[in-house]
Amino acid sequence: MGSANIWITDLFHFYNKKQVSPTLENINLTIPQGQLTALIGRSGCGKSTLLQMIAGLLMPSEGSVRINAHTVTKPSAKWNMMFQKPSLYPWMTVRENAALGLVFSGTYKDKKDRVEELLDMVGLKDHKDKNVQQLSGGQQQRVALARSLATEPDVLLLDEPFSALDAFTRAALQTEVAQICHDYGITMVLVTHDIDEAVAMADKVVIMNHNPGRIVGSMDVNLPYPRDRNEAPFIELKEYLFSEFEKIDQAKESELEQMAS
Repeated sequence: MGSANIWITDLFHFYNKKQVSPTLENINLTIPQGQLTALIGRSGCGKSTLLQMIAGLLMPSEGSVRINAHTVTKPSAKWNMMFQKPSLYPWMTVRENAALGLVFSGTYKDKKDRVEELLDMVGLKDHKDKNVQQLSGGQQQRVALARSLATEPDVLLLDEPFSALDAFTRAALQTEVAQICHDYGITMVLVTHDIDEAVAMADKVVIMNHNPGRIVGSMDVNLPYPRDRNEAPFIELKEYLFSEFEKIDQAKESELEQMAS
């Protein structure tokens, strides 16, 4: 698996011509190779839209996204995305689902052992021949993770992939995915509205506001992996992010009051 630099430059987006305010406004962000970045903000701030643009699933109205030397105009096996739902084929086995990316690229025969290694790594050693419908939600997300890693991506994009899981499974997968990306040097971009998740997984947290969606701040997380959520430095960083969102809410309230007066 490799790594990649990401440059987002002068990005604006309107979903249609009737929009008065853009969905995303003047987004400029550089993510260096190997960095684990979290985009955090309330619902409607455009963070998932921005992630889809990094993935090549959506084109911006203005501006550009570049990954290494490539301007992103379409999806690629080198920048893989994990969604809230694992999107597995229910009639296939764990192994078959994990191998799909390699099958589609025509490289499965040469990299068959890679699938076996990844399924072992994500804790599915004894479930490879099971139908995915026999697995728990957390196990299904592990299959989706193995599938995403099988093509040896430079970038892993995560759109709240653990939000539907129970608290214990969610915390375990947050730790595992962050550790894997860190160990292999994969550039990771996570979309979340969960402050605990952002601090647990990211090297840098990028704070977004809404109406229009824009970047309003960032915070470095200089803590070793795996992270202890009960230690004072972790709690302090969470409290800082909470205070930043309180400032955003207060500014919004003040703005609305001025408009009403």
